[in-house]
Formats: sequence, C-alpha cells, structure tokens
Amino acid sequence: MYLSHTNPDKQLVVHLWEVYEYSSDMLKHVPLSEENREVLLYINKIVSLTHDFGKYLSYFQTYLKNGETQGDLHHHSFISALFAAHLLCRSSFLVASWSEFAPLLGYFIIMHHHGNLRDIALDVTKSRDIYEDSVQDSLRYRIRILKEQIEDVKKHVSDITKDLRPLWEKLCVPLSLEEELQDFTRDYEKSFDEVYRQYYFIKKKRRGEVTDNLYYYTLLLYSVLINADKLSAANIKRQPRVHIPSDLVDQYRKIHFNTEVIEGTNGWRNRMYNVVMERLQYIANTKPEQRLFTLTAPTGAGKTLLSISAALKWREYAEQHEGYTPKVIYALPFTSVIDQNEKVIHDLLKQLEDFTCNEQRYLVKHHHLSNFQYRTNNEELPVRQALLLTESWEAEFIVTTFVQLFYTLIGYENRALKKFHQIAGGIIILDEIQNVPVEYWPLLRSVLYKMAELFSCKILLLTATQPLIFPKDETIELLESDMIKPINFFKEMERVELHPFRGERGFCNVDEWIEQFQLRFEEGKSYLSIFNTIKTSIDVYERLKGWLKQYGYHVIYLSTNIVPYERRQRIETMKQLLKDKKKVAVISTQVVEAGVDVDFDIVYRDIGPIDAIVQAAGRCNRNGKAREFGKVYIVPVERNGTLESQYVYGSVHTKIAKESLPKETVSEHQFFGIIYRYFESVQNAKSFTVSEGIIRAIEGLRFDAKEKSEFDYVSDFQLIKDVHQAVDVFVEVDEQAMAIWEEYISTVIEEKDLETKLENYLHLKKEVRQYVISAPIQLVKNLDRDLYEKTRMLRLPNDILNQYYHCEYGLIRSSEMVDAWTM
Repeated sequence: MYLSHTNPDKQLVVHLWEVYEYSSDMLKHVPLSEENREVLLYINKIVSLTHDFGKYLSYFQTYLKNGETQGDLHHHSFISALFAAHLLCRSSFLVASWSEFAPLLGYFIIMHHHGNLRDIALDVTKSRDIYEDSVQDSLRYRIRILKEQIEDVKKHVSDITKDLRPLWEKLCVPLSLEEELQDFTRDYEKSFDEVYRQYYFIKKKRRGEVTDNLYYYTLLLYSVLINADKLSAANIKRQPRVHIPSDLVDQYRKIHFNTEVIEGTNGWRNRMYNVVMERLQYIANTKPEQRLFTLTAPTGAGKTLLSISAALKWREYAEQHEGYTPKVIYALPFTSVIDQNEKVIHDLLKQLEDFTCNEQRYLVKHHHLSNFQYRTNNEELPVRQALLLTESWEAEFIVTTFVQLFYTLIGYENRALKKFHQIAGGIIILDEIQNVPVEYWPLLRSVLYKMAELFSCKILLLTATQPLIFPKDETIELLESDMIKPINFFKEMERVELHPFRGERGFCNVDEWIEQFQLRFEEGKSYLSIFNTIKTSIDVYERLKGWLKQYGYHVIYLSTNIVPYERRQRIETMKQLLKDKKKVAVISTQVVEAGVDVDFDIVYRDIGPIDAIVQAAGRCNRNGKAREFGKVYIVPVERNGTLESQYVYGSVHTKIAKESLPKETVSEHQFFGIIYRYFESVQNAKSFTVSEGIIRAIEGLRFDAKEKSEFDYVSDFQLIKDVHQAVDVFVEVDEQAMAIWEEYISTVIEEKDLETKLENYLHLKKEVRQYVISAPIQLVKNLDRDLYEKTRMLRLPNDILNQYYHCEYGLIRSSEMVDAWTM
C-alpha cells in the first residue's frame, strides 16, 4: 500500500482523490468563460493526480515508514512536476487561447507546492543543457537526483499502475496510464524542451495579452492545489456554503433605526441609503456587466452598512443570474480599524438562526493578530485546523487588512497565495484605499482590472476622499442618480470648518504652537491635537498637561510609543469621558485617525496629506450635534527649520498639501474639491517606476529570487516600508505582562513538541503583541539579547522599566536621538 502521509496513515490514492475533489470544487465557485473553465479544470485534474506522483518512489515510501533517507532521493516535487508537464504536453484538444502553456503552468506550480513561487526562469532549461554549468545550481542538483529516481520508477511501473489506475479511470483521464509512464521514463528529457519553449514565448512576449494573463491562472491553479493539499493532509472535510439573505441589512436597519425619518442626521443617512439601493437596481437592469464601483460619502454616513447591503444585493444577483455565489472581502488599511467594522458585520449576521453555531463559516476576521477560532456545527475546531481554515478564508464574509489582500493578489508566498481562489469571483470592498502609497496605484489598477476581467470580481472603492486610481469613466458611483451627486450630501451635512494657519512664516515651532493653543482656548470644549511625530506630541503633552488640568481637564496621551494594551484602555477612557460630557484634551499622533470613533469640539492637526486632514476632521463634531460648527485648525509644525510632515510623508506630499489648502476658512462640503485637486497633483508629481517594474515581473512570471538581478520581481512589492532601524520590544508594564511573558517562554520558546509549541503560540500571540512596541535600536541596544534569536523580540523587564519607559507617554526618547519618530 502506497502512503501519502502517516499519523494517521493515509493511502496515496485517497489523498490524490481528496485533492482533486477539493480543488475542483474550489474552481467551480470561480466564474470563468466556458473555454477557460474547461482548460483550468483539466489542468487541475492532471495536477491533482500528479502533484505527489513522486511519493510512489521507493525512497519516499521508506522515508515515510521509518525515516530513513538516501540523500535527497525521497524528494518528490520535481519528478512530480515533470510528469505533469509530460501529460499536459499531450493535451492538444484544449482550445483556450492560452492552453498551449498548460505544461509550463502544471510543471511550475507542482515544483513549488511545498514552498514559495520564484522566478520561473530559474526552473527551466533545454534538454541539451541539463547537465551544463549554465543551469542554476538548485535545478542542476534536482536533475542529477531525477536520473536515479526515474530508474526507480521504471522498476515499479506495474505496481504504480495497479495502484493509480482505478483513480485514473474514475477521473476519465483520456490517456493510457501505463503507456504514459513508460513514455515518461524513456523520454522524460523531452519535457524540458517543451516547458522551455513555452517559457521562451513568455520571455520574448510572443503571445502578448495571452501571456500577460498567465500570472492570474498560475495563482488560481496554485491556490486551489496548495489549499486542497493542506486540507487533505490535515484531514479537514470542507463544509458546504451557507446562504445569506440579500435583505439582511434592510431588516437590521428596520430594527435598529428609524428608517422612515427624512430630517436630521438619521434622515440624511436614510436618504443616502435609498439613493444607493435605487442605483443598484438601475445598474442591475442596465449595466449588469459593470465591475468597478465607487461609494464616495462623508464621514459618519454609515458606509459600512451601505457597502455590505450593496454586496449582498450583488451576491444574490450572481446566484440568480450568473450561477455562482461570490464571497465578500472587506479590506481596511490598518489592524486597528478592523474590530469596529467586523463588529457591524457580526451584529448583522447574528440575525441568522444558525450563526452562533457556525460563526466562522459566515465570518472570518483575518490579520496578523487574529485569534484563530473556528466554530462549525456547534463544534470548536482544534487551533491547528482553525488556523488553516482562517488563513484559507473559508467563510462567506472576510474582514481583513490591505496587507493580507494585496500580498495575495501581488504575491509569491505559499502561505498567502492559498486564499487567492477565494478572492477570484469575489466582491472586494476597499475601505480608505487612498492609504495605499500613490506609487502603487497603477499596479493596483492593473491587478484589479484583471481580477474583474478574468474572474468577474466586483470592486468597490469606499471612502470620503476618493483617490484617482481608476479613471472616472471606468467606474460607477453608487451614491448618485440623475438628480443627485455625492457633493449634495457633503453640502447638506455641514459639521466643521477648516481653519488654515495664518502665521507670517506659514508654520510654527512648538513654543508658538502652545501659545496659539492657549490664545484660542475655549474652556469647556473638548480638544484633540494630532501631531506627525512622537517627539513633538510628547513635548506638547508635557508642557500643556499641567495648564489644562488647572481648568479641570482630563488630559490623555496617545501614540504607538505606548504599548497597545494601554493605548486601548486610554481610548475606551476617552470615549467614556466624551460620552459623559467631561472636559477632555487628547494629545496624539496619527493613530487616532485610523478608525477611532470619537467626537471632539475642536481638532488641531499638523499639516499632512489632505486625505489625512479630512480623516482628522472626521473626529470633529462627527455626529453633527453641536449647535455651532466644529473647528479644525491646520497648524504646520517645524523643528530645526524643517516641517515635521516631511519626516513622515516626504517633501512631495507636504509641498502639494500646502499648495492645495485654501488660504481662508472653508466649510465641510468644500473638502470634496480640495481632495480631488490634491490627488490630481500627487499623481502628476509621483514616479510610477516601481509599479511599472512589478507589472513587468507579473507578465514575466518573475515571482522571487534569492539573489536579485537587474530584473524586478513580484516580491519587490512592499505595502509597508520599514524606513527606520527598529526592533520589537516586549514591555513588562504590569504584573499581567510579566505573567504573559513567563507563559510565552515556558509554553512556546522552551516547548520541545512542535505541534504543542505552535498551538500554544497561536493561543498567546495576540496577548503577547498587546505589550510590544517598535523601538529605535539605539534606545534599547543595552537590553538583554539572550532570547532574541528565539523570540525576535527584546524584553524590557519590569525591574528596570523606569529607565526606559514612562508611565504616561511610553518609551523615553532622549533629545540626542533623531528628531522624528512617527505614529
């Protein structure tokens, strides 16, 4: 009996069948043209059958049963990949325009189904060159092993045929198994030439748009293979999809809001909701093929409910008219904003009768700090299975970050790519997409276009400050009708005024900022002051807190300079104080702009990108309850002759922001025009070389390489750039933190059993991260590094806490250090 895995023993043919069954079902949920579906299903059938063909080697079976190896002769991916290419070379009956590349794709994805994708050029060679020095070292080594493996297969052709034939026939493969095995072992070197020929066409761009699409088919086939392979290996049975009624948001609104009122803030939201619902119906009747949409609404408009309602309507339309059920992916820029959006969706889904028993089949929250829990049929799955199902996005709704989404769409890592098939055909809601660096906008536009074109994804850009990623004539705005435009709703809800700085120099230092604040001070008003750097935020906090406390104010400091646990506590305190109408003044960095639902009377903000300024303004008179306009003061802060915004956002964004801001006071509806002009100027000023290079890498299937050459790679995509030399530090701020660290060391770092170690880590990860801050290396270089190689963190123990960490404003930063520390 040939085995694929032990613990428990699983027959190889059972594993191959499960991988085929799971992966083909995954593909069936992706909307495709008929010819593309035929090709993809056939390639997937061959790939499923052959991805572990090398496990028929006697070397592998010996290794599996008793752990004995003969060098690397038990390695199975390369011979499996070559056998798949051999079979797919005999598939001339496939008719799609790109089907001639089937052998190359099958070969490439099987070769790397246990690792990450790399530059395809490293995996191909001509048969006459396979033993030459010009061949990559890793490939040449695999070829040397392959020769001995082929001899082993020759000895066991009849046994392999006997084991595999029933499954081969069950799947109706239109080729003779025994003949193909004999041909392969006799002429396997021919497959190198066919694969190289197809690579050559890609390299020389001999097929134009046909080859440009291969990246997306590669990721789709790779995704269903590796996901099905992992589910089968973990003995996880896939659950059937669950239904969500399209009127779920409508029902929720009737229960929780007065949906009939037309006046005031609720009436304003009701009218926007009705415009969007009517617009959706109009589009369904007139432009059902439309895939790209925008929803441009003011802060506080209830965009989350609006977008989810639209997604459910689209989902029902796809079920009824297009024969598939799209998943809904709601992506946001920061982990800090996920919880409140996930809570809205969670509350919506709680209306469903079986939601509590099957919570994660309906809704998965996925980011690097997620708690991995998965409940199905009223059963809590083991954490290892929960991890796999969460990372694979096995749910109808996925709430996630841009990092998780875009590192899958523009990715090369196995762990990220196993969920690509869940995105294909999905409804992708991108909340605050302007937070993606401008230099990547052409790249996102290219990739999202392809996802819409090839897999019928619907893409909704959701923001109050619509960026210019897509040309206006290619998208449809949902908050619009023949008589109504988004600007009408901006004009209607005038809540704040923006006051530009009017000083003679156009900026001020910290002393002057404090003087301005005190001159304008209105006792009893609530204040939020947002600075671009940690250094200035601490300076202002230290110098203002005593003065403000004289007037009975609660003064709160917020930034990433304090541990996340303490930051969360302060945000809750701040919300409660505001709710209770207490005197509150908050000194903060930009962390408060990211999804913190608070409402201040007066906001101060250092200059920055206009969209960030609009986000800050959204924290002022947010609910429109004040009898007078909220005031937002833009006060550029300089240090040592340089505007601090340049440290954080760069000189280009700073210069354009200064030019875009009006010289006189403006009201809220005018933000609409200011933000448009700002994005237009930024686009014209920015270089898009980095996007162009990655697009070329996508077209050439250049995913990654250990030693980078003159080429660009998909792996060059970096959504978050680490521009500072920093290190993670676990800060023992209290007894709870001390206990968590002790548990982490004893149950994770010192645990010998790998399975237990992983399970303990997944349980503790979120708690550990609640006490971790990113610190400049210079500040913490003297901390003990004994466990750093194992934990990838330094530890700031409680007994020396006061030397490094201040209880009010966090990490102590001396004046000799760099001038700017962001966020």
